[in-house]
Order: sequence, then C-alpha cells, then structure tokens
Amino acid sequence: MMNDPTCKNCKHFRQHYGLDERRLFCVYCGHCVLSRTTKKRPDSPGCAHFEPGTEPADAFVSKAYLSRELLQYVLNMELLPEIGEEPLP
Repeated sequence: MMNDPTCKNCKHFRQHYGLDERRLFCVYCGHCVLSRTTKKRPDSPGCAHFEPGTEPADAFVSKAYLSRELLQYVLNMELLPEIGEEPLP
C-alpha cells in the first residue's frame, strides 16, 4: 500500500474532516502542505513533492483544529450565553 504514490500516502497530504450533529467524519478531499491552495483528493496521483508518509490509519486530527471546530459547533448551537458589556464579578 505504501508503494502506491497517491496523496493519501504522502507525508505532505492533510485530510479534511467535517462535523455534524453527532460525529467527526472524513471527507473526500484534503490539501498539500507544500502548496496549501491546492485541494487534493486522497486517491490523486502523487506529485513531484511526493514523499511516503504514515499509513492513513495513523493519521490524526490536531488538537488545535478539533478545539476550533468544537468551539464553533457549540457557538452555532447557541449553548453559550451572550457576551455582555459589563465585566463579571
């Protein structure tokens, strides 16, 4: 599998994820950290920057990304109180 030079097997590929009401899920796209404006599919052929990376099962979501997404999810649910002008005691 690691002999397959596709984006999902490259150390520069970052998988994109989505979040719905109940779960974090893998979407069928990602990006290359060497050319961040380029959207890639996991099965896209490897480019000139291809370097074998970890198996896809070993990939993880960073804590910073997950924290941002979860905070946005909570804000969208309106579970946090409005921020007032007066400082709290």
